[in-house]
Amino acid sequence: MVGSRSRRHRIRVVRLSFAEIMDRCTIGDDSRLFIDGAEIAVAYYRSGYAPTDFPTDKEWEGRWLVERSRAISVPSLAYHLSGCKKVQQVLAQPGMVER
Repeated sequence: MVGSRSRRHRIRVVRLSFAEIMDRCTIGDDSRLFIDGAEIAVAYYRSGYAPTDFPTDKEWEGRWLVERSRAISVPSLAYHLSGCKKVQQVLAQPGMVER
């Protein structure tokens, strides 16, 4: 985990693996996402583009925890999946995009 603050805008930045999300994050009754008691407004994914980024169910559950929350996911799950190689292979087949 890496924690820092943007000096100019004083925005707290926390970097977690998908497994760490399951260990440290919770969703409130109103679907807000929290880490160690602080609300998370935006989840920016720097990984998760390859199957190797999800070696166990815990990583998938961490991603799904964020998706179920009100936090803004960047990229969205649909856009994130479209960047996966297997999805790109399927979409590259003739007529698949039109379908």
